[in-house]
Amino acid sequence: MFCLLETEMFRTRTAARVATLALTLASAATSPAAAQSLEGVKRPEGEAKPVGYLPRDSIDYRLLVGPPPAQGSILDQLDMAVSQRFQAEIASDRWDVADLDRRTVYPRFAEAFGKPIDRAHSPRLVALLNRVMRDAADPVWTAKDAFQRPRPYQRYQLARRCGSSPVPTPDREPRGGSSYPSGHTVYGWATALLLAEVAPGRAPLILERGRDYALSRVICGYHFPTDTEAARTVAAAVLTRLHSDEDFRADLRAAQAEYGASPVAPVEAAPTSPTRDLKPVEAQAD
Repeated sequence: MFCLLETEMFRTRTAARVATLALTLASAATSPAAAQSLEGVKRPEGEAKPVGYLPRDSIDYRLLVGPPPAQGSILDQLDMAVSQRFQAEIASDRWDVADLDRRTVYPRFAEAFGKPIDRAHSPRLVALLNRVMRDAADPVWTAKDAFQRPRPYQRYQLARRCGSSPVPTPDREPRGGSSYPSGHTVYGWATALLLAEVAPGRAPLILERGRDYALSRVICGYHFPTDTEAARTVAAAVLTRLHSDEDFRADLRAAQAEYGASPVAPVEAAPTSPTRDLKPVEAQAD
């Protein structure tokens, strides 16, 4: 089903679409170490962290992705070239979109989904997403630890980096890192695939937003293109495996019923300047 959804998505983006997604950033800067937030709000006091559907280590990343391109290889040189091109040529409005993508996950898909994705409007969906994100994170962080790929900003001097001022100086001899696969991308693509099942009529827009979300990681200077490609592969495998879990299927049906039970409502724009004391529901690495 996921392959069918991907073939249906729009592969071309227009300037109008980017402009629709773009929001104006406030001048206040956030810490470069600011954690990503899945929901964009603080988890209620005393609420336990979500637990995934699958046992830990049930998805073996080694069966899904190979190692990242070796430094200096042709693929690695291509990764570097694409990264540097986005650093040099990206438009300011697209940069703003990328920086907002860095901060949260679910709210960044609300426009494509056609409804707010929050506890007030979609509690069953949010609960489902939170459990799935746990399952998606497990193989990615295991792979990060194993591959230790340096990030773009460790390897060359960036002109800018999302959430970072001043821009960091590259390592003299970059030997380790957490670039491959991309953590933000596995969340974004797993979210896109799941939302496309909940709202199949909006699948093309949702999947386009998922690809755009992954591209933001390259634009921001945190990842190479192959980092995001590997993460999307892992996300698709996790969603496929989850369909064999009875509890997941039941929760997915509940989220689908929830989506169909209420009319599509206008989606309020997310705040352009998150307050400095905003605490994420689940702090995650990049």
